[in-house]
Amino acid sequence: MPVSYSAQRALIWWALSLLLVFMVAFVFLIRLVPLPPATWTADQVAAFYQANGGSVRLGAVIASWVAGFMVPLALVISVQMRRLEQGWPLWATLQFAGGCLMSMFLVFPPLLWGVAAFTPDRPAEITLLIHELANLTLVTTDQYFIFQFVAIAVVSLTAKHDEMSPFPRWFGYYTIWTAFMFELGAFGFIPRTGPFAWNGLFVFWIPLSIFLLWILVTSFMLFRALKRQEAVSA
Repeated sequence: MPVSYSAQRALIWWALSLLLVFMVAFVFLIRLVPLPPATWTADQVAAFYQANGGSVRLGAVIASWVAGFMVPLALVISVQMRRLEQGWPLWATLQFAGGCLMSMFLVFPPLLWGVAAFTPDRPAEITLLIHELANLTLVTTDQYFIFQFVAIAVVSLTAKHDEMSPFPRWFGYYTIWTAFMFELGAFGFIPRTGPFAWNGLFVFWIPLSIFLLWILVTSFMLFRALKRQEAVSA
């Protein structure tokens, strides 16, 4: 049964809109881009939430509303992967499951930042614990991204394609590279300074940048494929 092209486009735009709102809340309200140094003392962390408590809580509200932005995008990706699979859509299903599960770890950090700011006069060590849990959850939770990326890469590299497919071979290699760079985030547990710290080049900046770029590239490929598919079916 064919899936509405306009509905698929609407889901992609929905995902991109939620992502934009999430980033605005993260950058301008929660104000943790970049993450502060992991060497901050408990008093420094507590002072940050005391000074920015209202803004952080508002940012947590907004980010909590929109942090599931990967779900509609993952659904459209699965619909398009299903076109290319023979039999039961194993890889499309794995991709959608991975996309949904990864959303949990985009939801948890804003919730925890909001908790840290909720009671600014609590003991500083408790606020530090919540702050560390939020930051490390953000940068080290690579567990479910890999299922989405591997599934897309497999279909891109092995399925029989047509000119209407959004997953050419180069996109498979690009997704593998993205997955590899994401896995570097787990090193955030080890150092407190340097490129592998939670605000370092390889744990924060590169994963954040390539994730946003991958979403934009994927959305473009989906939009282009939908346009071609709709033209052929007209």
